[in-house]
Amino acid sequence: MSAERVLVISPRKSGTHLVQELLVHLGYRIYGEPVPPPEGRPDFSIRERLAMAERYLDPGEFRALDPRRDREAFLRTTDQVWLQLAWAWQTRMAVAPLTHVEAVAPAAGFGPKMSPDIWTAPFSQTPPGIAWIFHSADIWRMDASFLAEWVNTGSPKVILNHRDPRDVLLSLVDFFSRNNGLRFRRFPETAIFGPVLESIQDPAAKIDYALSDPAMPLLGDYESAISFLHHPNVCTVSFEELVGPQGGGGHQTQRDAVRRVAAWLDQDVDADAVAEELFTPRSFTLNKGRAGRWREAFTPAHTERFEARFGHLLDTFGYEREVSR
Repeated sequence: MSAERVLVISPRKSGTHLVQELLVHLGYRIYGEPVPPPEGRPDFSIRERLAMAERYLDPGEFRALDPRRDREAFLRTTDQVWLQLAWAWQTRMAVAPLTHVEAVAPAAGFGPKMSPDIWTAPFSQTPPGIAWIFHSADIWRMDASFLAEWVNTGSPKVILNHRDPRDVLLSLVDFFSRNNGLRFRRFPETAIFGPVLESIQDPAAKIDYALSDPAMPLLGDYESAISFLHHPNVCTVSFEELVGPQGGGGHQTQRDAVRRVAAWLDQDVDADAVAEELFTPRSFTLNKGRAGRWREAFTPAHTERFEARFGHLLDTFGYEREVSR
């Protein structure tokens, strides 16, 4: 039986869309940082919605629901139940919070009254078939009951995706420079990094800024991933493996990575067919999608500065340094 629940940690601009595409092809629906294609969005049946509502809604709120009498109100309320449940699990898993303005705007309201069980129920009571994808997680703040459930049951299956941090830094610069890099508003990127990088015209100066701002989302994402990188119950994969020939990788390496992730999730797939679909322009966060592009953009001074500040990440994640130590 395939794994019912998946947790993915994938630092910003490390090829999260490739992991998402793979999981969608494996039949999962997506919740978290990336914007999934239509076929990857959570879409619950009436039975699933009733189960969620009965488990997590305040009893009085649940008794007022009647999908036969008012289907629109039922769908609207159960959509809010899912949103509240998903946000509760962001807190319990101590992941970097989603800050899409649609989710935090006053117009969103507070939703229906929920049962206290939303803060204590096991992760196994979340809807099956969901892959939860986040950029980073704080293991010291994770709900101990979630960690205990993972240790005792092996669920959710955890995947860590990473990429050469030098390409990540360059991709962050490109992403935030493209009209804030966003089709939706997200803070602090929209408020800080986008305007700053848009105001800098020289490409080399943009990289200088990214190397100097301690708040750029690189070091935090990668350092929080180190514990997962070394964990025996985590499947590790990389952008360089998944991107395939279109992004500077290899056919066989890509197919081997697809098979490894699928096997981790107890699925048997046609790796050739799935691999052909991973590199897709429909991901709006995709810019160049090519491995090793930092070599074309970094000056020798950039390389030296990067290794002085982030060289330990290159060592830990297995990427070769250019500057002799």
